[in-house]
Amino acid sequence: MISQLLALVLAAPAIPVSTKSVNVNGRSISATVASIDSKLYQAKVVTGTGRIGSLATLESMSQQVGGVAAINGAFFDAYSDNKIRNTVQTLISNRRPINASDIGCVFGMGASGDYRIDRLKIRVRGTVDRQSWYVYRFNNDPVSASVAMEFNSAWGRETGFDGGLQVQVRGEKVTWISRTSTSIPTDGYVLFFKGTEESQGKKFKMGSSVTRTVNIDAPDKSWWANCQEGVGAGPTLVKQGKVVLDAEEEGFTDPKILTASGARSMIGINKEGNVLLVTSSGTVAQMAVLMKELGCVDAMNLDGGASSGLYANGKAVRKEGRLLTNALVFTRK
Repeated sequence: MISQLLALVLAAPAIPVSTKSVNVNGRSISATVASIDSKLYQAKVVTGTGRIGSLATLESMSQQVGGVAAINGAFFDAYSDNKIRNTVQTLISNRRPINASDIGCVFGMGASGDYRIDRLKIRVRGTVDRQSWYVYRFNNDPVSASVAMEFNSAWGRETGFDGGLQVQVRGEKVTWISRTSTSIPTDGYVLFFKGTEESQGKKFKMGSSVTRTVNIDAPDKSWWANCQEGVGAGPTLVKQGKVVLDAEEEGFTDPKILTASGARSMIGINKEGNVLLVTSSGTVAQMAVLMKELGCVDAMNLDGGASSGLYANGKAVRKEGRLLTNALVFTRK
């Protein structure tokens, strides 16, 4: 299968990749730019070895889906020794949220293949026997003392841990309730309630009728409700052609984002609606000016440091310095 996908990649037109020097506040900064024609290529979020939180190289994630170009995506727990590394930001795959965060912003591909960058808040709300319930996280190791989370097939075949109240839902009905590891149906999900959130779990009974709605708070709710693929990170660098950097307002506190200089990955959209995948080095403030000067109407920062990687035309343009849990891959339409 991989060889067939690779053959398709090699048959596709080469992605233009160039090195550009940009004057940023009197300093020349070099950037590598891969230009993605939105008429020819579409975005796809890929997770590790196919399970959210699993680790893989950027090259292997691109090859999973026959990608012609790929860039590292959302921040994740890069420094733990855990087999599964929690993803920090929002991920949307096949129109389904598989992770959610209020921090930063999200690059998304719409139903017609157009792209946007916005700040989002994703919540899942529903009813069980006319009582309300909600969750605010997806598919993460539930390390917090209290949490309300949904696990879907992106996490795997079962939750894989004991504790809390675990409610299996299939066909809008509660089909299992347990305090031990619970299987995740491909046509449903498992709700997990822990700590102070367990009061929600106690509303569910075997056979109860369940409704579920994904609510996305965004500047254009209807567009994001039909978002096909999305990767979160941030902060926002450029909006409507202007530098709009405000990392702290978007929830970032780490000096690596606020003030430090380091290896960076960015993604932007130009006035033609095409996508620029960019790697460089510097502060986030410098990257904001860089992306504007490269012609981006909208742009955002991605995970950086040792995570920064860019893959195009069957080879590493910038080799990432560690295994990754997620990537944004572009495939031929």
